[in-house]
Amino acid sequence: MTSATLPEHTFRRGALGTIYFRRRIPIELLPTYPENQTHIVCSLHTSDLREAKIRRNVEASRVDAEFQAKRNQLTLTMASQNTKRIYRLPPEQAQEIAAFWSQQVLLGDEQRRKDGMDDEEFDEINIQLEETLASLRRMLAQGNSMNVMPVLQSFSSMCGLELAIKEENAQHSAYIFLRTMVKTLELQLERQRGQIVDADEATAKARHPLLVAAPERAGQDVQQPSWELVFDAWREHVEARPKSTTIASQTPWRSLCKSVKAKGINLPGEVTARHMTEFVQQMRDAGLAVKTINERISKIRAIYRIAVGKHLLTHNPAAQTIGFKESSVNKRRKRRLSLDENDLTMLFGSGIFTQHLRSRGQSAEASYWIPLLMLYTGARPEEIAGLAISDIRHDNNSGWHFNIIDRPCKEDMDLFETNTREKAIPDSHRRTLKNAPSTRKIPVAQQLIDLGLLRYIEWRKERHESVLFPELTKDWHGKLSGAFSKFFGRYKKTVGIKDPRKVLYSLRHTMKDLLELAECPRPYLRRVLGHTIGDGAITDNYGSDLPLSLMAEHFAVIRFPAIPAEPWQPGKGYISLKM
Repeated sequence: MTSATLPEHTFRRGALGTIYFRRRIPIELLPTYPENQTHIVCSLHTSDLREAKIRRNVEASRVDAEFQAKRNQLTLTMASQNTKRIYRLPPEQAQEIAAFWSQQVLLGDEQRRKDGMDDEEFDEINIQLEETLASLRRMLAQGNSMNVMPVLQSFSSMCGLELAIKEENAQHSAYIFLRTMVKTLELQLERQRGQIVDADEATAKARHPLLVAAPERAGQDVQQPSWELVFDAWREHVEARPKSTTIASQTPWRSLCKSVKAKGINLPGEVTARHMTEFVQQMRDAGLAVKTINERISKIRAIYRIAVGKHLLTHNPAAQTIGFKESSVNKRRKRRLSLDENDLTMLFGSGIFTQHLRSRGQSAEASYWIPLLMLYTGARPEEIAGLAISDIRHDNNSGWHFNIIDRPCKEDMDLFETNTREKAIPDSHRRTLKNAPSTRKIPVAQQLIDLGLLRYIEWRKERHESVLFPELTKDWHGKLSGAFSKFFGRYKKTVGIKDPRKVLYSLRHTMKDLLELAECPRPYLRRVLGHTIGDGAITDNYGSDLPLSLMAEHFAVIRFPAIPAEPWQPGKGYISLKM
């Protein structure tokens, strides 16, 4: 019997001539199958031609049904991109949405455990889960279910539903969602104790919310999203995402695009885990540092994760991509170092601080004040560069302090606290902080007052200026401190600080060391530096401040090293960077 007489999509294999069924997977459906699988192949368990024809027809019907189910899945994914407004959410639909949310959380949690975690990460997750569960249980007990309504609305939006429901309906839906959140956290904690929890079984194979609340949306055409569309989805997922963050993620995303296009892959949904592994090796061969490679993998993984979460794509090829692990010796060698007393003496005994010389660029008086403010506050360069005069305030109980806050653009002023002083801040000095915990109050050290900070503020006021450093302008990355950071990198070498691990940011590390030497309680130490205080996810996410009066008491104990800087005077000339 020749192969020409075989039914379509079949072939023989083995000594007994067993007939197999083989069907190519349509290219648009490849992302829904395991990587590198291009065909469906199965044995018909017979060598008889007549019997094979019957079994082949049955198998072909099964595969056609499977392909149609996959197409429906992709269609549903694309339908989620255009939200449908829902004015009423019946209890059964609210329960389905909550069950689908639970399923996604448990699946993500399961993947994280498959990836593995060290003891520190495991313990941290355990603490976060227990604290969040305790908070949600309290909400449930008190009937404060509307506190989770923003989460329900956000998740529904990601699934293609815009909830415009009335208050009574919203309260009931939020209560259902809150109960599911509590149960889901309890299941995650069961996993923490080593118990087996199946996500599908726990959520009864929850259906996609669109199938529940808007089944008519499942018939739209399927189009694979472009590289630009996927990246835009990631960028817009966070409102007013900083330009520097966008650029940092755009670089590896474009590099991946260029890499896979050379292999004939034109869309992000066609990238496989193997392509990601090859891309990682290309970066290694190009000589990129281990830290850079790992950061780029992390950024690509995050972009894909948002695309999957928004149902633009069905899989994340970078989910299990492995980078490189740097030796502990190299880590210690490359780590930023604090500035010791000798470094501080060389830096603050130089011409800028003793002869009142300034940078020839835009830094002007920032040349004098940014290093001093970093030393005595531990704040980030960008937080200092964007300070307004109104950010230095006086409290009758705690004295002078810096008020580190977000300062959005004028178009977003209605979303934030507004007052006359804020409206006077120029657009050039508007910015948002790194994260919510960065919003904080820092006491003004007496040394800064002795060096003339208050005199400097009055000097700026006399010139009708509203910010401390009006000469600074944003660089290509949107950073006010960018120009000064580059200047400092050159200047510190001229004063004798040669170690490349000692940079502008080292002044922040120095402050951390001083806080630890003063035995400052860790929650206060972390708040001074703009980190979370460690009192739980809910508290930390809102950047809650500790009492300023107690902060000032701990701050007063710090023993700052003596430095040779002279009190501030306006610049009298320019510094030379010749070595």
